[in-house]
Amino acid sequence: MRVVVVDDEVPARDELMYLLKQHSDLEVVAEADDAQSALQALRKERPDAVFLDISMPGRDGMEVARQLSRLTDPPLVVFATAYDQHAVEAFEVNAVDYLLKPFSQERVAETIEKLRRLVNQRKTNQHILQNKIAVSHDDLIKLLDPEEIVYAGRQGREVLIKTEDNSYTVSYTLQGLEQRLAKGAFFRPHHGFLVNVNKIEKIEPAFQGYQLVMKDNESSRVPVSRNGMKEIKRLLGI
Repeated sequence: MRVVVVDDEVPARDELMYLLKQHSDLEVVAEADDAQSALQALRKERPDAVFLDISMPGRDGMEVARQLSRLTDPPLVVFATAYDQHAVEAFEVNAVDYLLKPFSQERVAETIEKLRRLVNQRKTNQHILQNKIAVSHDDLIKLLDPEEIVYAGRQGREVLIKTEDNSYTVSYTLQGLEQRLAKGAFFRPHHGFLVNVNKIEKIEPAFQGYQLVMKDNESSRVPVSRNGMKEIKRLLGI
C-alpha cells in the first residue's frame, strides 16, 4: 500500500512516518509540509492513501481533501491532527479515519488495517469492472462479461461485438478490445476479427481457405487467414 504523509510540523510528520514504516506492506512514497506540495506529490505519486494534517499554512487539509474528491480515482484520506473539533467536517469530505495527536502505535495500526480492507476492496471492484465490456443498448449502458462475446469484428470505423443473441457497436478499437480480453480465450483468426475460442461451432472450407462457424443465433461465419489457421491448429492441438 502506497501512502503520502502531509504535515507542516516536522516532529509530528517524522513520528507518524516512523509508526507507518513498522508495517512492511506499507510504503511512504512522499511527504509534504503544505497544501501546494501535497497536491503536487499526490498527483505525481497517485497513492492509495494520504495521511493529512488539517491546520497548515495557506490552504488547510480540508481544502486539500475537497480538491482530491474531484479526482477520478482519489486516494483514501486519513486526517492526522491535534484538534478534534474538525471530526464532523472530516467525514463530510469522506475521510476514512481521524487520528488525534499524539499518535499511538495501536491506534495507527487500527487505521492501517482499515485502509488495507478498503484498498483491497477498491482493487477488487476495479478488477471486476475492468473485466466488463461496456456497450450501448437501447439508450442504456450494458456491461458484458467476456464469456458472453462470440466474436468481434471491424465494421467501418466501428467494432461490432456479437453475442449469442445480440449485436452491439462499440467505440473500442479491435486492438483495444483484445487487450481487455483474456489471452487464450480470444484470438485473431483474421486481422479484422477477434474470436472467442469457446464459441466456435466448427471449421469449414471456404473460398481460398477456411471459415469459422460461430455459436450465435445466426451461425455467423468468420474468415480465417493462413496464419489464423496455424493458430487454430496450435490452440486445438491438431
